[in-house]
Amino acid sequence: MTLKNLLFGICLFAGVGAYAHDFSATVNGQRLYFDITNKAKKTVTVTYNGSIVDKKEPELSGVVKIPAKVKHNNVVYEVNAINQKAFANANRLQGVVIPSGVETIGDFAFENCDSLASIVFPGNPVSLGQGVFFSCSAISNVTIGSDWKSIDFAMFRWSESLNSINIPAKVEKIQGLKKLKHLTSITVDPNNSKFSSFDGMLYSKDGSIYYACPRAYIGKVVIRDGVTNVLNGSLIDCIGITSIDIAASVKNISFRETSRMAKLELIVVRADKPIETGYFSGVGKFLFQLVAPKVQIVVPSSSKKIYDNALADKAGEYSESVDGVPYMVTQAELPTKKSIKGVKNFDKY
Repeated sequence: MTLKNLLFGICLFAGVGAYAHDFSATVNGQRLYFDITNKAKKTVTVTYNGSIVDKKEPELSGVVKIPAKVKHNNVVYEVNAINQKAFANANRLQGVVIPSGVETIGDFAFENCDSLASIVFPGNPVSLGQGVFFSCSAISNVTIGSDWKSIDFAMFRWSESLNSINIPAKVEKIQGLKKLKHLTSITVDPNNSKFSSFDGMLYSKDGSIYYACPRAYIGKVVIRDGVTNVLNGSLIDCIGITSIDIAASVKNISFRETSRMAKLELIVVRADKPIETGYFSGVGKFLFQLVAPKVQIVVPSSSKKIYDNALADKAGEYSESVDGVPYMVTQAELPTKKSIKGVKNFDKY
């Protein structure tokens, strides 16, 4: 390429498409900027003020309600997207209401909005880019769309204030819950056909699967009667747990769930027959990997000897299934027979 052609290309880039917005409009006292994406279909995307090389600082403050439609030169346009970095660095923005019709939100659209606390999504599903809420530490209240079928909560992983979430009725797939380090409670719409909640924890609708304990949960966890499967990883990151009460119906729970619980004091196992929580050389064993000293394990008194005999007593590599990935467990992390206490009545536990 000649120098002349190179300079022509640079000038062309500077002159065409350099400005992010085609027009602006004042909505509820807030100046918003729009880019026309399809003149024939009359659609626009919300974008930032200025140019690629000279982006203006956002002047937004308080709660911004993005309009579903906006008028420009006597033409009414539908707002169907939020552009990448559209609200980036709007540090006085406290809340945003996204209207029905918005289908996509671009990469880093709200990055560094460090006062953004409230987000209301539209009812319709929205495709989200990377890092949409990057470095948004103040997010505390999120309303998910009523027609959403899947949610990846990892988009809020930078929040230091998101303590509770609600799962709408139509959601069938949940990801990223464990990315929320400050979450203490999960609730589920009673009309949801796949999930349910109890005591702020996530279960399957029929109560047979225990899906998740919020990471910042503190205190006693009661795994309800009727649960047969405690999903691997559902408890492992909940380091504030002090006791776990495991229903007699539970058939599957991993020895690793307790491996990071430094505050754990008590495990109540109500089943008459020991649960095979781990496998050593393909043989099922009863154990919990413990980091807290002197954890007491309470079992039915009539089954105390059975538990003693099933207890793993050798350090080594244990897996969560017969052919699963092995994890090293040291002798100090294994409970002993002295750790197990048989009781006739669980009432005081």
